[in-house]
Amino acid sequence: MIFSKSVILNAPIDQVFTFCASADGFDQHFPQPIDWIDKGEPWQQGSIFRFKYRFLFIWWYWEGEITNYEKNSYFSDISKTGGGLKYFQHKHEFNPCEQGTLYTDKIEFTSGLGRWIDQLIVNQIIAFIFAKRHKNLCQYFASSSNYEN
Repeated sequence: MIFSKSVILNAPIDQVFTFCASADGFDQHFPQPIDWIDKGEPWQQGSIFRFKYRFLFIWWYWEGEITNYEKNSYFSDISKTGGGLKYFQHKHEFNPCEQGTLYTDKIEFTSGLGRWIDQLIVNQIIAFIFAKRHKNLCQYFASSSNYEN
């Protein structure tokens, strides 16, 4: 399955990229409190980060690796232990726009339990999480402009 969500942030790309491509920025816009095991800083290609968070009363452990990184353009991470998912690849894209930065999350995922489960349950959970993340980004950058696709 592929999930994509975009938001327009009222800030230049370098500020948005620096914020999103750091453990501290990630911590500030992630919808649940994070307990860091290893922040993997500075984030760059090959960096590995580990954390846990509570969602639906369950502690989820996450280990990710930055697999691609082009400053002020995009970075990608892949889950090595995906909080219950069999596969999770996340690309963060940053593009200039008139209002500042068009930020897009593109997620390719599977639970390993079949397309129906991915479509009816997992996609909805991911949509909920990323709606909250984008809301947090808008609040951080004092932007109320949203663009959804």
